[in-house]
Amino acid sequence: MYRHDADDTVPRWRQIELSLMREIERRSLKPGERLPSENALSQMFGVNRGTLRRALAELQRKGLIRIEKGRGAFVQDHPVLYEIGRSSRFGTNLLKQNLRPTARIIRAAEIPASVEIAEWLSVDPGVGVVFFETLGFADTVPISLTRHHLPAARLPDAARMVSGFDCISDVYDRFALGEITRRATRITARLPGDDEARHLQQALTQPILIAETVKVDAAGIPVDYTIARFAADRVQLFVGEDMQLI
Repeated sequence: MYRHDADDTVPRWRQIELSLMREIERRSLKPGERLPSENALSQMFGVNRGTLRRALAELQRKGLIRIEKGRGAFVQDHPVLYEIGRSSRFGTNLLKQNLRPTARIIRAAEIPASVEIAEWLSVDPGVGVVFFETLGFADTVPISLTRHHLPAARLPDAARMVSGFDCISDVYDRFALGEITRRATRITARLPGDDEARHLQQALTQPILIAETVKVDAAGIPVDYTIARFAADRVQLFVGEDMQLI
């Protein structure tokens, strides 16, 4: 599959870069696919690992691949366009792009509200809050790690009763919370922690986007404070005209 031009005027690393670029453009190497190991590629092209790494570094600089420490090099996925609007949902966002949305609950518990959580939910510090942490997937690719904080008084025993869902809206519906909309969102960026990088399957040097959101019911009462952390190289956040940023 791989070949390089027999042209001594072109550096070998550049020949390798062009060869891999052709395979990506022809989709012989598909988005999200992992490239063979450095040892395997070095043998295929008949070069040392230093020469190969220069070619891979150039492909990463151009945004065609991403290199994840300890995991290898992957063909860059097309970013998921994630709309943040008053009524947009995780599942709907992905289905519109022909992607299958799924979520896995990593942790679920009832906890006392911290001062920060209480402020977002407009409750007293220390009151019961249902806490869900979920890992969201687009097809089989992890794209988000989200913490949900919901008033326990409105979701009795939810941490024990809810064993799984594809979208938090399933929980809203189950407990008859009515129409839920976003009231405000704050978006920031930073590098991930060890746990975040492990769950999102990305390097510690790759940034994540954080969207803090408060969602309210039809009466304007907060029902969910979420902290969604997105893999920045896999997701583009699109803020709708009806959405308030803070």
